[in-house]
Amino acid sequence: MVRRVHDRGARVSQILRRGGAAIGVVTALGLGAPLAFAQAAPVQAAPAEEPSFWERLFGRRTNGEETLPAPDATPYDLTFEVAGGDRDLARKLEDVSNLARLRKDAPSGGAGLVRRALADRDRLYGALSALGYYEPAMAIAVAGIDPASGAAIARAEAARRKGPVPVRVSITPGAQFTFGRLAVVDARTGKPLPPPEDWKRLGIAPGAPALSATVFAAEKALVDLWRTRGHAFAAVPGRDAVADHATKTLDVTFRIAPGREARFGAVGVSGTERLRPEFLAERVPWKPGDVFSPEPIARLRRDLQKYDVFESIRLREDDRFKERGEVPVDIEVKERPPRFVGFGARYSTTDGPAVNAYWGHRNLFGGAERLRLDAQVSGTDISGRNQLKKLDTLDQVGYRLGATFVKPGIIGPGTDLVVQPAFLREITETYSRQGFLGAAGLKHRFDEHLAGEIGIDHERARILRALDTNYQGGRWYTLVGLPVALTYDTTDSQLDPTRGIRASATVEPFLTALGSSLDMTLVKGSVSAYLPFDDEARYVLAGRLAMGSLIGADLADIPPPRRFFAGGGGSVRGYGYQSLGPRDASGHVIGGRSLLAASAELRVKVTDTIGVVPFFDAGNAFAESYPDFKSDLRYAAGIGLRYYTAIGPIRLDLARGLNREKGDPSFGLYISLGQAF
Repeated sequence: MVRRVHDRGARVSQILRRGGAAIGVVTALGLGAPLAFAQAAPVQAAPAEEPSFWERLFGRRTNGEETLPAPDATPYDLTFEVAGGDRDLARKLEDVSNLARLRKDAPSGGAGLVRRALADRDRLYGALSALGYYEPAMAIAVAGIDPASGAAIARAEAARRKGPVPVRVSITPGAQFTFGRLAVVDARTGKPLPPPEDWKRLGIAPGAPALSATVFAAEKALVDLWRTRGHAFAAVPGRDAVADHATKTLDVTFRIAPGREARFGAVGVSGTERLRPEFLAERVPWKPGDVFSPEPIARLRRDLQKYDVFESIRLREDDRFKERGEVPVDIEVKERPPRFVGFGARYSTTDGPAVNAYWGHRNLFGGAERLRLDAQVSGTDISGRNQLKKLDTLDQVGYRLGATFVKPGIIGPGTDLVVQPAFLREITETYSRQGFLGAAGLKHRFDEHLAGEIGIDHERARILRALDTNYQGGRWYTLVGLPVALTYDTTDSQLDPTRGIRASATVEPFLTALGSSLDMTLVKGSVSAYLPFDDEARYVLAGRLAMGSLIGADLADIPPPRRFFAGGGGSVRGYGYQSLGPRDASGHVIGGRSLLAASAELRVKVTDTIGVVPFFDAGNAFAESYPDFKSDLRYAAGIGLRYYTAIGPIRLDLARGLNREKGDPSFGLYISLGQAF
């Protein structure tokens, strides 16, 4: 196809083939005259042993297998020059060039060398166009002459008798073009269509480098945009791209075929075994007849992925309209085995060891009800730390027997019932208790990031030993609270977040009117943020701030398990577990009514499986209901090692307190699964 453009004194080239994906450069015939543009020539097919231009351009690698030496091999010496000093551009061009990449694999005869050089011309021109260089100058010489010359093969044969054939590639890329005018037209009528409100959201914008990959990515984004407007089968059959050599800009006109507006049709469900099909149908966020949009389909996929009953989930749109312009959607799932078992372990020199085992069922009654039974045994060594009196070995062993039951969709698809009873014996530096904990609540997901919870907590326990004289001698207490909580999470992983924010806030009043031993209100919150410094998140800055307060009760009346303590693997590393906070007259830590803790980490991936994490922690607990910033904070620093696995990183942290006092450990060692926060 021939297209004429009047350039009014400027050199203009059509550089993207109309309706296709090939890229090339058409040389202008002259200044001030009408220019005839032929369709850009496709890249020549490469020899069988060489990957295609597009495979090289977009990073496909060879398999690394050794190749047999070519018969009548013709070695050559290559000089590869790129003017301008741009090393990154030179590296990319050498990666595309077969002369450079295959220089150790000599071609067959002088004819093979000439063919390789001729193929490189198209490869390099295509790569330059893809990178936004639309007026390059290039010279390739084999034994001193152009490989397109009729005498090139004979010259190469003569030169090889004297040794390796000299080959020179000289490239002057010129200026990198930027995007100029961007427009959208109807592919059928050619009439202008409303452009996007913000081109930048599509990854393309005037003034940005005119990369061909950006053009193709923008086409996909335009299709997605029109699909959100109800055009399920929108497509971009082609584009017109014109380079203006005077202004060094690339004007792109996207030709869109939006198709007719679509509406959602019937929803089909397949693949369920024990799970009731109605469970899936109830969670579909659209109704038949609603205007089509991919957003609710993506939301349904995200919602279903939160249930571990599924091994795989596939949402498939029909590829054609049905009656009345409707598009059916099929939900295809594969269920995981319903039962699971497992175990875990953690250890630190300040918190002690702990092991746990669990059994669970993912689909108890056919509605994705989840039941998990946990048993944990933990140990501590506090006999020599001058806190509680010396204990027998058995007295240093704690346990926890608990269960968690989740009933999805108890009140609508977005509201779950969560019940958590537990019996425990807890041994710490400052107290030991034994009793029952129970919680029941409703958890509602407002959207994919925000969730809320409301419920009731009940705690009935006996303090076996405590440093606080008010709670020595087997004193019982009862707490009944009404917690209200909000969580906000935009992170990309639970165990190894690399970007986003994670925040939570809880307010829980304890009321004597409900049977509680005292009236008080718990307020606590935390926020963590993760900032990657590179696209691959190999360098991530992570930070956390946590605060808490108990209001309305004296410190002496608050049971020790409900007081705030600092220190340990989940707080200020390098200090003993619950070893930081207000002290009594004897210097023993007894816990406080408020807490402040902060941490900062720089997470560095050295390899794909090994990482190092320098970190800094600070915090303390305080006697008053609000953190006393005038009091001394305790500080710690350390270094961590991470081993990244498919399920998450294995963490090993070594920390040392920076302002230690008498009785504080020299260091703390922590081993667990997942990041510290």
